[in-house]
Amino acid sequence: MLFNFELKPPLKCAGLENPETRDNYVSWFYLTDSEYFINLGETKLFQLSAQWLEKYKNEYSSDAQFEEYQYSRQLEDLFHILPTIACPMPNDLYALVETDEKRDLLRDAIVDIWETENPDGTPWNEIDEKYDNISRNLFCYGSLDSGYLRFRAECQFFNVNRTIIIRYNFIDEDESGCPVWSAGKGIYTLSYEEFICEIEDLLNRFFSAMDRQIETATQMFSNEVIEKCNLISEHRSRKKYFYSILDLLKKNAYADNIDWQKLKEDLDYFQRPDKD
Repeated sequence: MLFNFELKPPLKCAGLENPETRDNYVSWFYLTDSEYFINLGETKLFQLSAQWLEKYKNEYSSDAQFEEYQYSRQLEDLFHILPTIACPMPNDLYALVETDEKRDLLRDAIVDIWETENPDGTPWNEIDEKYDNISRNLFCYGSLDSGYLRFRAECQFFNVNRTIIIRYNFIDEDESGCPVWSAGKGIYTLSYEEFICEIEDLLNRFFSAMDRQIETATQMFSNEVIEKCNLISEHRSRKKYFYSILDLLKKNAYADNIDWQKLKEDLDYFQRPDKD
């Protein structure tokens, strides 16, 4: 399985240890508290290093291995970028950003021109639109948000020739050089068809687990600390939303989601000879 999670029992979910202390405190988001990782064969993203766990053992449970957070956050972030990933990036554009070094050099060059032509206080204009298009659909294409975590955890999904290329950089450490993660920096690939199957499998497993989680919570907590009808309604709404995106992915509805010709024209603007 590519995407892995394990929901905590309701009373061990962050924020729910003492639910009786305030009214209507049990929410769908809190109930998704989980440890999780992305399995790339011998590499597991979001797995904490043995050195880190030993050094900071007072901050973690004795059986801790992986990052912990409400898994709905990663699920939402993943589904936010799926319509982008479903639109294959042309080979010549991927060649411009196929390494972090290439991407950063190109981005720095474009930013220099953009900032020169847009001094502070300049209203949003056509050059801003060009830069925004390049930034969103080239530099940040398929980037999984991890800004809610304390540590560096960069993971980017590219779809090139119907091959998913997962590029990751999990190199981070404390002030004495102790690595946070077991993963370093690398690339992992699988076919686009396999990737979509993994997405469907993830949804099936997640909502099956959440069905049980919601049922347990509605039986465990009193009416004073949980609005059962609202919780069940939100659960159904969330399930409908995520599966609707999966359905569109299967129908290839996002294949033309990005105007690559427009992006190339915007790149040409910043790379004209007179911009040197």
